Amino acid sequence: MNSVVSQPQPLREDRLELCEIRNLSVSTLAMGLGALVVLLLMYTVYPAYPTTGGKTLARWTWDACNSQNGFLHGRFIPFAFCVMIWLAWQKSKLERIKPSWLGMWALGFGLLLYLVSIRTIQPRLALIGIPFVIIGLTHFCFGFKITKAVIFPAFFFWFTIPVPGLEAALTGNLQTFITESCYFVGTLMGMDLTSTGSTITVKGTDLEIAEGCSGIRSLMALVMIAAVYANYTQKKLWKKAVLFASSFPLAIVGNFGRIFTILVLSQLGMADFAKKTYHDWAGLLFFFPIALAGLYLVDFLLNIEERRKKKVKRSVRSTRTEMREVTTE
Repeated sequence: MNSVVSQPQPLREDRLELCEIRNLSVSTLAMGLGALVVLLLMYTVYPAYPTTGGKTLARWTWDACNSQNGFLHGRFIPFAFCVMIWLAWQKSKLERIKPSWLGMWALGFGLLLYLVSIRTIQPRLALIGIPFVIIGLTHFCFGFKITKAVIFPAFFFWFTIPVPGLEAALTGNLQTFITESCYFVGTLMGMDLTSTGSTITVKGTDLEIAEGCSGIRSLMALVMIAAVYANYTQKKLWKKAVLFASSFPLAIVGNFGRIFTILVLSQLGMADFAKKTYHDWAGLLFFFPIALAGLYLVDFLLNIEERRKKKVKRSVRSTRTEMREVTTE
């Protein structure tokens, strides 16, 4: 009787999971890595903007995100992006790889914005297109289910876009609002205050609420934190939107508390300490604790019903377990 030797079945790449990516064919891996390298060179090495001294897009973005325009946070976005991509990998590594040509639409749109940015010498257009390049390439190589995990990290790159005039537009309004609010609440509490423009006088000591004290930098930092917090703690889109939107009033409240406590300390005769040491550390000691506690409170209120239901389920489960034990005895 002749024995039949079973032949090994050829590896089907559409049945692989993301964690098995190393098992893809050499040609497929080479094509994917080649495309990734070309894109990285385009954005980080190619001098796309000769009128800016031959800067690459990466170099232009680094220089444009500075402390003068309030967008210094943009320099840290690539590092945050790498962390979030690692989290996306952990979340989707068991998903099956299902490449789709539909990803070429988003990839093509992102690359088109890059080319238009070179033609018009508008690097911001290329930054707008980066999320579409990331999403399109991921969709083309791995499929939509895996792509869903990188949508937020991809669009998080938009925090690197320095918006011209944004700081000037917000700073003046925030500065005026904080000055008037502190003066109103202070006089309401019986404090001896005099307000002239953006300067509040407390017992003969002038405290100027400068542009840097308007809270624009703290606002940008809290908005980024709120975006990350909302994305990774909320499941429903409307809850993410509410939590994200709450960062704006929370930033204003936190900055008001920081400035107002400076006035209170000055009223108590500690003006030198308030204007120097306390002013330098109040952001860490006062603003962020209030703002982050506010985010948690909003999160708690958004999910209070779900927490109540979970608590009831745990109670019912515990009661049933106790009843079984009594019955067994």
